[in-house]
Amino acid sequence: MRRLSLVQRVGLLAAGIAALVGILFVAALVAILSLRNAEARESRSKDVTVATLRVRTLSADLESALRGYVLSANPRFVVIFQTARARVPADVGRLRDLVRDDPPQRVRAQRVENELQGYLVDYADNVIFLAQLSRAAATGQAAGSEAKRRIGEINGTLDELLAAENRRAGNASAHARDVANVAVGVGIGAIVVSSALVLLFGAWVARGVARPVRRVAEAAVEVAGGDLTVRLEPEGTAEVSALVTAFNSMTGSLELGRHQLIAQNEQLREGERHKRDLISMVSHELRTPLSAVLGFTALLLERDFPPDEQRRYLEIIDTQARRLASLAGDFLDVQLLAGGDLTLVRTRFDLAELVREQAQLFFLEPASHRLALDLPGEPLVVDGDRDRLSQVVGNLLSNAIKYSPPDGEVRVSVRSEGRDAVVSVSDDGIGISPQDGQRVFEKFFRAADAAATVGGTGLGLAVARDIVSSHEGTLDVQSAPGKGSTFLLRLPLGVQQPAATASANP
Repeated sequence: MRRLSLVQRVGLLAAGIAALVGILFVAALVAILSLRNAEARESRSKDVTVATLRVRTLSADLESALRGYVLSANPRFVVIFQTARARVPADVGRLRDLVRDDPPQRVRAQRVENELQGYLVDYADNVIFLAQLSRAAATGQAAGSEAKRRIGEINGTLDELLAAENRRAGNASAHARDVANVAVGVGIGAIVVSSALVLLFGAWVARGVARPVRRVAEAAVEVAGGDLTVRLEPEGTAEVSALVTAFNSMTGSLELGRHQLIAQNEQLREGERHKRDLISMVSHELRTPLSAVLGFTALLLERDFPPDEQRRYLEIIDTQARRLASLAGDFLDVQLLAGGDLTLVRTRFDLAELVREQAQLFFLEPASHRLALDLPGEPLVVDGDRDRLSQVVGNLLSNAIKYSPPDGEVRVSVRSEGRDAVVSVSDDGIGISPQDGQRVFEKFFRAADAAATVGGTGLGLAVARDIVSSHEGTLDVQSAPGKGSTFLLRLPLGVQQPAATASANP
């Protein structure tokens, strides 16, 4: 699953907190509006209650003034009655205006107005007129009962109006309290959840960002200390995971670079060692034959020797001169092979005949080693540079003689295997250790026991393998310490076509 980036996670958290804050704001707004509506309702109810009580007081004033006049016949009570009567339209009108948007209450206000008008017109005016004629009739039981009934109706309607208003005000107040309680609960919940989200975000930052970054810093310290094997597990946000991946890639590159530098340094050291060995070896290999050539030449120039002795000295000079030429040839071949400038003059020839010629050159009578030569009855024709391959076969025969004990046997065979011609040269010499088996084909390399007993440059086999490789062939060795060595030269057989000469670069 794709990791969310730090920006995305912070955005999600901010959106969540914003949503909670929005919910908190809406809840608070709803609570405030409910409270304001409740307050407005309570204020309106108070106004209606006050107006209703004024009408009730007005009704009581009318009844008191009327009863005072009937009982005392004092005209002052008539004045009071008329004054109170004059207030009826205003007081009742105010009550009617306050409840005009409330149909049930408006009906009750209208009924109160009708009842008051009925009381005044149908009862009060008649009682006043009757009291002027007969006080006894005005104060009779019938008049009192009618007054009680009408005032009771008015007060009953007013009580209904007050009760309905109080009930609605109570309901509005209770609803406002309920909404406020819910809003407070929602607000507290939103605050708690927001706080929890902030705390969780802090914990996540500590775990998903701070801890991986701290681990990267610690790993960087380890890398600075030289430990390039440090690797980190990707974790945390996408940015932190990308940082860890880049860190692992960096340490991997640094480790690979260090290994390459170590290998190059080792190669440089090995090359430097080879240079020192080469200088030492060249100085030694050149000094011996050069000293012999100079020494015997000086003797021949300074003194007269019998012909046989002169010939012997000249043969020594010739041998050492050839040795010097061979060393120069090896160095030249190495230079040509390294620069890719070795030119092959290809011809078709019999490989078995070439091996026979080289064996005769190295095993002249009387020979220091015994030769066991096994050649096929038919020619093995190959395409290649005859001189260069003669150099390879001669090097193999020379090594077999040098590294074998005196009077040892050297076994040489030539055979065909499939489409290849194979030359095998075996000896009973000191052999080669397994760890040096392939290194003997490296330039300037010489096994320790061989270098201690036999002189040489360590170039012959390296040049031989390069020459064989340029002929699309192989040169390998099979050996064990103290059991001799067998070198196998494998070349592709030539196609059956007229002999041709060609030049090619390896």
